[in-house]
Amino acid sequence: MVVYQGRHSQRYSSARARRHVPLEQIVSLTLAPHSDTYILMLAIDTTQALFALEVFGVLAIPGPTNSLLFVSGVSRGFQASLKLILAEVGAYLISISSLVLVLEPVTRTYSTLPQLLRVACSIYLVHLAIRLWRSGGRELLDSDAHPITFRRVFFTTLMNPKNLIFAFGIFPTPSAGAGELFPYLACFSAICVIAASGWIAAGALLQSKAAQRIHLGWVYRGEAFLLAGFAIVIFVSAYS
Repeated sequence: MVVYQGRHSQRYSSARARRHVPLEQIVSLTLAPHSDTYILMLAIDTTQALFALEVFGVLAIPGPTNSLLFVSGVSRGFQASLKLILAEVGAYLISISSLVLVLEPVTRTYSTLPQLLRVACSIYLVHLAIRLWRSGGRELLDSDAHPITFRRVFFTTLMNPKNLIFAFGIFPTPSAGAGELFPYLACFSAICVIAASGWIAAGALLQSKAAQRIHLGWVYRGEAFLLAGFAIVIFVSAYS
């Protein structure tokens, strides 16, 4: 009985001693080997979240490509316009990758290159606006004559000035090769699909909720005015 009490007293004393280890010491001993890892993971998560938020903010605002997707949703409906998303995503990926990997180092030597790109964008938008204006002046006999085609969405996105914002303002400059861009391009593609689907759905919803079927000639000419306005703004920004 005495021996049992002695052993019980020793176990109780050692447990009590363990209970009185300061909490700060336990935390420091637990996290010390991994503190750098936790900080790095937190920084990566914050960076990716900020990147996704910035990309969605730029893609969601009106622009040349979004206006084309909206008008296509009005004129063709949601399902028939979904293939245009592939044109937008592909053009964005090609343009952004080229700007980041090829033209970004060149702009350090030739600072006027972004200005020339803006002028080229404005010229193409004027050309597209003229084509849409002419399309609004005649009746479309079949779907093949539809002015908002896969090719036009592709080239409009390829010349979209938002590419300059993404390449020089949002995407990181890779320091160890093009492989560093892949996670960002994948994230960008997913967000682009969501934003493009939203613009097409908005156009399709407007057409379905309209009391009368919207006259496509008015839609195309309104889009022509909008693209001409974008062209003027881009051209002025190139020399401001």
